Amino acid sequence: MLSPLIPDIKHPKWIIVSKLLEIIGSPRARKIAGRLKISDINNFLLAIKVLIVSDLFERDISKLVSEINGNSKLKKLLGAEKELKADEIYKLQSNLEYNLIYQFLKQVFHPKKRKRNKKSETIIIDTSSIKIDLNMWRNRYKIGKSDKKYRYSYGHSIGYYVGFKLILAINQDYELLGFEIHKDSPNDSKILIPFIEKLFRARIIKFEDIIVCDKGFTSKANYQTIINRFNLVPLIYPRKNTNIEKIIRDINPPLDIFLAKKYNMIIWKRVVNNFKKLIANWEYFRPIRSNIEDYFNISKNFLGMNRNHQYTKVSVEKRAARIIFLTEKLIQLLDDLNIDKRAIPYW
Repeated sequence: MLSPLIPDIKHPKWIIVSKLLEIIGSPRARKIAGRLKISDINNFLLAIKVLIVSDLFERDISKLVSEINGNSKLKKLLGAEKELKADEIYKLQSNLEYNLIYQFLKQVFHPKKRKRNKKSETIIIDTSSIKIDLNMWRNRYKIGKSDKKYRYSYGHSIGYYVGFKLILAINQDYELLGFEIHKDSPNDSKILIPFIEKLFRARIIKFEDIIVCDKGFTSKANYQTIINRFNLVPLIYPRKNTNIEKIIRDINPPLDIFLAKKYNMIIWKRVVNNFKKLIANWEYFRPIRSNIEDYFNISKNFLGMNRNHQYTKVSVEKRAARIIFLTEKLIQLLDDLNIDKRAIPYW
């Protein structure tokens, strides 16, 4: 049984909660909601506050609403002037489009435009399984209804599951660069190139950036494509049977580079040389890659992304977007309060 929510201003967790709720209720958040043409701004912001509290304290929305209605301190903290209704929050969340929720959360929690200097940046990319809480005890072989069928997927850490796959990119400073959710959990190596292409076209990543990935993304085509198409350094951890020397020997400049400007060949050679140096010492990047493990640890074990009662891709996307942007802001607040990021999931 969960303990009742009693706001304590001195406790670090409640300090973070109050700061997050202050951001959601700020005049700036209201302006963003207005620019996005959200009709009922007051109810929208209140619903976002309730959803965030439910994530932070791993509470079901209906139970949380009843607890808020009976707790004057919680009501005051949320800025709720009237009695809340769980049905209204569920309905508001369901009716709003994903792009609208995404844009609001992005502009509120991720407001600053990234300032890039001429130096290369280290980009960390990884995937995580999003398991849905589907009751399969009656028929484990025919999952879902006839019009909503699911498939089993496999994750190394959780085994066989039913759900989706999240691919996410951050830099070494925990700044969120992008994410996508895929249905039926495709293989990591197949979704890497399309994901990098979107980040590259959006100018989030640039020439000569270092892409750090684990062994799940290893393939000869990924090494070559990342170098030849994007001029990026693919620091993908090799598997035991990966012949890196053969991959390096087979790297040749693409034909269109000879028709382009001369400096393109100079950049390509520089990328290849950097790749040769770094891939030989890929183990030194383990501490940097652990940043994304901390990111997933907070989002899954503290904000509850490993427990999902949503069953469609759109509903999962809405919840995942909220948790992912919330994780980035949470990490920033933890740094401001000098709290260890690895300790927070065990509060």
